Amino acid sequence: MSEKNTVQGDCMSVPPASPGSPGELAERKQALRERMSTLRREQPAHLAEKRAEAAQKNLLMADCWRRASSVALYVGIKDEMDTSLLLDAAWNEGRTLWLPRVRRGQPGIMDFVACSSREQLRPGPFGLLEPDTDLPGVGPEDVAAGAAHAASSGSGNVFAPQLMILPGLAFDLTGGRLGYGGGYYDRFLEAGLDCPRLGFCFDFQLVPSLPLAPWDQRVHHLCTEERMLCL
Repeated sequence: MSEKNTVQGDCMSVPPASPGSPGELAERKQALRERMSTLRREQPAHLAEKRAEAAQKNLLMADCWRRASSVALYVGIKDEMDTSLLLDAAWNEGRTLWLPRVRRGQPGIMDFVACSSREQLRPGPFGLLEPDTDLPGVGPEDVAAGAAHAASSGSGNVFAPQLMILPGLAFDLTGGRLGYGGGYYDRFLEAGLDCPRLGFCFDFQLVPSLPLAPWDQRVHHLCTEERMLCL
């Protein structure tokens, strides 16, 4: 793997997950979630801002970003890596930008919504800015049913992201991802959404190996303030 530059070629293959009993995996995952949450929370604000700016600039220079005319992104919240530069770049460059919107009354379920400007964002659950409820979205059931091609925004944008950028509490160097436990992103990936995936996080959130089950989803790229990896 090469640091600080994007490797050319096919980056879609991923290695098998690490084995472990369900009980052991759950305990190890929860312990790591607590540890990473603490590290992020205790990170000085000025340092988090500086690191987030560097990470976003790394991604903006990467081939996987430059080649993607349609991007599934997220709006950073709380202690997550900020994504403001990426959002503005996507809108200014005319890319189709898909952002998540949590479904009310359906824990663990979200839709991706084509969003054309910051003015279309509204406060949502978890302190999240998300697309207005009037905008049409695409859910994991649409992907699973093969109907995602028919779901589009009012401007006719088809849900076919060429890059999905995922938050997480930890990632490992083989593309393993530890999320928050809600399964929001996993439901999309398990439904068969086929596109390059990039884990976006602070460098201290990278670990050599995560406690993963065989069904846990992986990413194909990693981007931090220190490095850009194609796995």
